[in-house]
Order: sequence, then structure tokens, then C-alpha cells
Amino acid sequence: MEDKTELSTDERTRMIAEAREKVRRDEASRINSAEKRGREEGREEGKREKAIAVARKLLGLNMPIDEIVEATDLSCEEIKALG
Repeated sequence: MEDKTELSTDERTRMIAEAREKVRRDEASRINSAEKRGREEGREEGKREKAIAVARKLLGLNMPIDEIVEATDLSCEEIKALG
């Protein structure tokens, strides 16, 4: 009977270790996903800021708004709000 108790204890210890490892992997996966989302959002924000800067410069050069829309992918309303 003593062997069964020892095996049960070993099995329990293994299961606890596996559960802890799963929690650790899941947390690492959530962090990686959040970091990836953050980088993607940062890139998009940077692209938008660049488009706004280009639109301002083109407005300063008196370029027609419809051409600025085409060049920057900003909406007509967004460009008008800059000027």
C-alpha cells in the first residue's frame, strides 16, 4: 500500500507542476499578444501622424484638397480640419 501512496503523491506533484507550467505559458502568450497589438497600434498611429504631417505640408504648398486626399489617404474632412 505504501507504494500506491507514494505514486499518488508523485502523480499529484507532477500534475501541480504541469498546471503551473500551463499558467506560466498562458500568461506569456497573453503578454506576447498584448505586445504585438501594441506594436501594431503604434505603427498605425505613426502612419497616421506622418499622413497628417504630409497633408499639412501639401496644404502649405496650396495643393488641391482632392489631391491631398489621394496622396495621404486621409478624408477630405480630416484635411479641411487641418487647415
